[in-house]
Amino acid sequence: MKKINQLKHYLFEKNLLNANLTAQNQFIIKDGIVEPFSVDNSGFQYHFTLTLNLPGYYYPFNDLTTNIVSWMQDNQPDALISAQNRQQAIKFHVNNITDNQCDLTIELRLSERIKPTQKQEKTEFDSLTDRIILQEPLEKYGY
Repeated sequence: MKKINQLKHYLFEKNLLNANLTAQNQFIIKDGIVEPFSVDNSGFQYHFTLTLNLPGYYYPFNDLTTNIVSWMQDNQPDALISAQNRQQAIKFHVNNITDNQCDLTIELRLSERIKPTQKQEKTEFDSLTDRIILQEPLEKYGY
């Protein structure tokens, strides 16, 4: 699942995750399902909730949430199209609030489309970006 690694890289690049706390930061997938998204069943789509557990996160966390929304706009644009989708796309919980730290949990509803291709004698999976799919006619994917 490439989006998880993309998000981690993005957050580290923006200095929003502390590399010293990597062992404490948890990225957890839950509620995952897989379904075909093309007429010939040659493409698949994962739907899942990515939970980021960030204990002892320093205030303020506005930069983190702003950058996550920006990342979602670029990498999961369908999640932000309608008001109903937006309400489910990004959720957060804050516990153990002190003067300058908190335990922060962020939940992101994500999906990732993949298409298997046969290369030589093995199957490889190519991730299809949401931007490409949103620009193409839906009939191409069996809708």
